[in-house]
Amino acid sequence: MKNILTVDGEAFLHIPVIDTSIAVEIADITPDSFGAVKERLYKVYGDVELVADGKSILLSELKGAKTISVPAQRDFAKQRYNAIDALRVIARLTRDGDGCPWDRAQTHDSIRINMIEEAYEAVDAIDKRDVPNMREEFGDVFLQSLLQSDIARRMGEFDFNDVCDELCKKLIGRHTFIFGDDSAVNADEALTLWEKNKATEKNYDTVKTQLKKLPDNFPALLLAQKTYKKLKKAGYVSDPAVELKTAVENKDYAAAIYALVGLLSDSGLDAEIEINKSVKAKIAELK
Repeated sequence: MKNILTVDGEAFLHIPVIDTSIAVEIADITPDSFGAVKERLYKVYGDVELVADGKSILLSELKGAKTISVPAQRDFAKQRYNAIDALRVIARLTRDGDGCPWDRAQTHDSIRINMIEEAYEAVDAIDKRDVPNMREEFGDVFLQSLLQSDIARRMGEFDFNDVCDELCKKLIGRHTFIFGDDSAVNADEALTLWEKNKATEKNYDTVKTQLKKLPDNFPALLLAQKTYKKLKKAGYVSDPAVELKTAVENKDYAAAIYALVGLLSDSGLDAEIEINKSVKAKIAELK
C-alpha cells in the first residue's frame, strides 16, 4: 500500500505541518482556493515539479488545477524544510554508528548553558526588531529543545513526543475559556483564569508555595519582579516608595533595589529592560 496523504484543497490549507516525506494528493481544488493552495505549496515545498491534472509541471508555471500530486521527498536535499524535517535531521545527526560524534557526545549538562545563551540572543533580536536574526535565533532556541529531547530519548527518559504531549495538555488545561466552560472577554480575565488553572494543576495552596517554585537560576531582577507581582496580587506588599526610603536610610541597598523593582512594576515597566536602557544610555554619553 502506498503511503499517500490525500486531502481536499480546503483541508490542505489548514494542516499545520506537512510531512513532505509522504506523497501528497490534493483533490477538489476550486478556482477560489487555487491561489491559496499554490501559495501554501510554495511555502511547504518551494518551486518543485508536481503533477497537476495528470501533467508534470513546475509549481511556478502552474496556472490552475483541480487536482495536484506532490511526490514524497525522503532525502535531506530540499528547497524548503519544516518542523518534521528538523526532527529527522536531529535523529540523523545522533544516529548510532554513523551520527555526528560531537552531537552524540553531548549531555543535558554539557549544553545547558546553550539554552540560556540562545534565549538571550533571541530576546536581543526581538528588542532590535531584527527580523532576519529573529528567524535564526528562534530556530536556535527550538534546536536546544530538540537536542535536549533527543538526549533524553537516547537515555530512556522521554522524547520529543512527550514534550509536545505535556505542552498541549498544559495549553488545553489552562485555557478553560477556550477548551472548557469558562469565559474570558479580555486579556486580564484570560490571565486570571490561566493563573487559577495553573494553581490547581500545580497544587499551589499558598503564595509561598508558588514563590518557592520559581527557578533558582532566575536573574535577580526577574526574580525580584515576579516575587513583587505575586506578593502584590496576594495583598502582601506595602508602599515600595516607603520601603525604598527606609532601605536607603539603613544602607540596605539590596532592599533598595527590590523596592525600585516594585516602583518600576507599579509603573508598568520591566526592571530588566529599564535598567538595561539606563546603562546603555550612560555608555552612549561617554566620549
